[in-house]
Amino acid sequence: MNKKCLFLFVGASILLTSCGVDSEADIANDVEAQQFNQERLGPQPPSIRGQNRERMAQDERHTAYAHAAGFYLAETATLLEDMTVLFEQNQVNQENLSATQDKLDEIRQKSEQFINLDRPATFDGFHHVHLATLVELDALRRILDDMQEPIHPLQVTNARVYYENAVMSHKLMEREFMSVTEELGIY
Repeated sequence: MNKKCLFLFVGASILLTSCGVDSEADIANDVEAQQFNQERLGPQPPSIRGQNRERMAQDERHTAYAHAAGFYLAETATLLEDMTVLFEQNQVNQENLSATQDKLDEIRQKSEQFINLDRPATFDGFHHVHLATLVELDALRRILDDMQEPIHPLQVTNARVYYENAVMSHKLMEREFMSVTEELGIY
């Protein structure tokens, strides 16, 4: 009988204490409210950009070259996107072909101006990827120069391969640019 009473007493106490417990939603709301009401005791942790900016002294040459490179990347990306018209159509005509060749000439002109800039050593990797992009664009230009009416679909397919390689190289160039500028704390 003693065991029965003890078991009944323990069961009743557990039942009564559990009735006063908050629900899961109330507990979650209390935790969220507590987090928002607490004041931060120390300074905010610096971002990676802030840490890099403090760690690396800002050199004006790096900043100037980074701004010029960013502008160059934006311009050439726009010109590359404008070339997609040639490769999206099933029928390539001389007008589309000459418009694409003009855009390639414009990229070549901009790249010659950009290459002549004073390049800091930290941007050497970016420069090498830039040269690889120019090689792909030159190969695309040679393929387009060899096209004559009537243009065979295999010629367009061949040109598309070089175009896609140039776009991928350009994306790699953008990635290298972002990596270097983040490391320097510029962007």
